[in-house]
Amino acid sequence: MSSQNASDTIEVGTPARAKAPQRERGRARVAALLEAAGQVFAEKGYDAATMTAIAARAGSSIGSLYQFFPTKDEIAQALLQRYVEALMERLHQLRNEASELEGSAIAGFAARLTRTFIRFRGEHPAFAMLSEGYGSVVPGSGGIRGRIRAEIGAVLLAFAPGQTAVQADARAGVVQHLMKAAVAINGDEGFENRDAALVELEHLVEHALRSCIGPQEK
Repeated sequence: MSSQNASDTIEVGTPARAKAPQRERGRARVAALLEAAGQVFAEKGYDAATMTAIAARAGSSIGSLYQFFPTKDEIAQALLQRYVEALMERLHQLRNEASELEGSAIAGFAARLTRTFIRFRGEHPAFAMLSEGYGSVVPGSGGIRGRIRAEIGAVLLAFAPGQTAVQADARAGVVQHLMKAAVAINGDEGFENRDAALVELEHLVEHALRSCIGPQEK
């Protein structure tokens, strides 16, 4: 990704710093700017998106956008950070539910887990593009893939506390890649049997869940 279009460059002597909103009105404006940025990035791609287009989509002045996000890189990273937090919250909710799972409920939970990425990326279409470009530099993320795997591992540990951390991490890696495969299959519009294939992936995730507890039913 290029850092910014020439028309969006701010000429300053030192790197600009984004202004953190102190009041509710400012926080609402930042939220609107980030929402607009997500739409523009998803429609145009990162390189073709401009700060002018983002401000216009948000119904804001370009000066207001620069006040909070002096560069396109900064708004991209702030937006990705927000996406990561939302995804972590969704996985955290699944972790809370996992500790209560029993019997036939496991199959339904596996289906939800399998399609988590599909639903999330449908709601946040700019997420995949931004995570590929900024996934290793979001402050405190430790790498988005690793953070997601760790949270899936926490889901598996909540479901079956008796497994070791190594086992949970290995199984989390498998589940994570099955979830990514679900996204790929879902996006393959030429695949006539993709719905059936997604069900097969759900069965694999269910198997991974049950393997956490061994032959005994939870």
